[in-house]
Amino acid sequence: MLKVGLLFCLLFILASMKAQESPSEEIVHSLTSQIQRSKGGEKLKLLDSLSTHIVSNTNFSNDSIISETVAHALSLDSLRIATWHMANRIYFQNNITGDAEKGNMIFKEFLPTARKIKDPNTLAKYYLEGADSYYFLEDHKTSIYYYDLAETFARKANNLKYVGLAKLYKGGTLSFLGAFSEASQVLQEAGKIFEQEKDTFNSISAKNSLSILYGQNAFFQEAKTERDEAIALAQKIQSYAHLVSFYYNAATDARKQEKQHERIANLKLALKASQKTRNPDYYAPGLLAAHVIAYAEVDSLELADDFLAAIEAAPEKYTQGRNREPYLDALKHVALAKSKYREALTYGKEHLAIKNRGTHYEEIQEAEKFLAETYEAMGNREQAFIHFKNFTKLKDSINSIQKAKALSYYQTLYETGKRDAKIATQKKDIELLAAKNRIQNQWLWFGGFGLFTLFAGVVLIRSRNAAKRRGRLQESFSQELIRAQEEERTRVARELHDSVGQKLMLLTKKTKMKEDPEMDLLAGSTLEELRMISRGLYPANLERLGVTKAIESMINEVDANTNIFFTNELDNIDDLLSKEASLHLYRIIQEVLNNMVKHAEAKAASVTIERKAGRIEAVIKDNGIGFSYSEKLNGTQHMGMKTILERAKILRSQVRVDSMPNSGTTISLEIPT
Repeated sequence: MLKVGLLFCLLFILASMKAQESPSEEIVHSLTSQIQRSKGGEKLKLLDSLSTHIVSNTNFSNDSIISETVAHALSLDSLRIATWHMANRIYFQNNITGDAEKGNMIFKEFLPTARKIKDPNTLAKYYLEGADSYYFLEDHKTSIYYYDLAETFARKANNLKYVGLAKLYKGGTLSFLGAFSEASQVLQEAGKIFEQEKDTFNSISAKNSLSILYGQNAFFQEAKTERDEAIALAQKIQSYAHLVSFYYNAATDARKQEKQHERIANLKLALKASQKTRNPDYYAPGLLAAHVIAYAEVDSLELADDFLAAIEAAPEKYTQGRNREPYLDALKHVALAKSKYREALTYGKEHLAIKNRGTHYEEIQEAEKFLAETYEAMGNREQAFIHFKNFTKLKDSINSIQKAKALSYYQTLYETGKRDAKIATQKKDIELLAAKNRIQNQWLWFGGFGLFTLFAGVVLIRSRNAAKRRGRLQESFSQELIRAQEEERTRVARELHDSVGQKLMLLTKKTKMKEDPEMDLLAGSTLEELRMISRGLYPANLERLGVTKAIESMINEVDANTNIFFTNELDNIDDLLSKEASLHLYRIIQEVLNNMVKHAEAKAASVTIERKAGRIEAVIKDNGIGFSYSEKLNGTQHMGMKTILERAKILRSQVRVDSMPNSGTTISLEIPT
């Protein structure tokens, strides 16, 4: 009887969908007919197709068909299909019904079963939806754990879209936790993946998250720039859900800048866009409440009451469950605007209690600030001070100077990267046009200068071959010279340590015995200078610590003795390089850092070394004044860059230098292993 009941329910829902989804009518009708006549594995295949069609091509207003697919898959021990569609059920609860608690319950109950499958792509999807349920419940630390798991399995499946989604959602979560610089990095990585995959929809989402992040940290112009680019893309593909978010966030930034007319105009645009989405009721409570608050704060109480009445006209949909919080936010602002302080306190305390159950620090700040203002209006300065103190304490803990500095650095790198990409595109267009012109000219003059071209070609080939031979000889000489230099440096360093160093140590001990402070100080400083010279000639840390720790120690030493703010991410590469190769890599990074300290005038820099399949990638970035690479390479006084290139050739590596005046410098090194 149970199976018959489920099938009847399935057919009833399909009939409803058939009436609502006219573009899908033929597909739905065909699959429905086949399901009725099938059983076993064939039925599961058809249910799988139908469920996938519902999720991808309809308004997904009910998950009963998905549930039937999961049940049938489990009855046939098809765990992969069951897990895939269970992830769709979690999505339905999180995003369609707004019941994240139920979505989280489904995730946790099915998790032991999901872990039994070996398909990394399905696991990536399952963990993504599960992480979302924790995100909506504001358990952000747990959500980050599952986003990281989702990314791990997505990489195993080579599914770059899921990798990008995991980074996108993780970045938004990190921003709620106040980890701004890390959020910025992760969101930029997600954006690059979506651009590479030509995924416009999710590229827009990445830009949206970045604009929110910049707005949270008062980078309003940067937020607007990012948002305006994304709005143009969203309008082009008619992504109204994105437009709702963009206009709402623009209103939020306008509120922070006290631009009330701009705030209300953007809220109107958000409400208008929401009415064109597949689920307007999902957005209505928050947007209507935002209108109430905006009009209450500008003393347009009649309009505020009108929007409040619109909310209360549908109390079950707009004032309960997850919509209780925006409704309370609206009520408390109206009460305060009407000087009904007791009501404002009651609503404000309940609203703060709800926000304190989550981790949206910015909204908790606003709730504390509201109570402080309400108590102040009532003349209760003691309570006003308590809530204002809570407000400032939370604000100071999140918006530290160090976090702002780090975010500013990564934002600068991001903008520089965007500008460089645009310049590169323009250069390619110019080169393509020039190439077309050259081809036309060549055909025009080809007949008249055919013989001359042939003769010139022979001469040119011979000249190039001779130049290549000279280049190889010069390259071989340069590399042998570098090797000889290192051998001589090592020999001198050891002799200084073993001979002069030992004698100076003996002299130091004898001066201590004589108890002559001046002689003791002189001997000690001389010994230390000798050790510095010896370390400069050959970095002993390479043998003692390994190349990874030696490079990290060098970075930390530069960081400690300069005004440059350094970050580093170094994978352990000790087992990938020979002793000679380790020394050359160390010298390259040492030369780059020395040049940065002397010439770059940088405020911040980063060093990244990553192990990848068959290669090591090292990237050194700064936000300094930059330079003209060609001028520096060709100049007779800039031997440092030429030495870097020669050492790179010894390592059989590729070097890329991206730098322009006033645009920072990025030096990338790719070493085969």
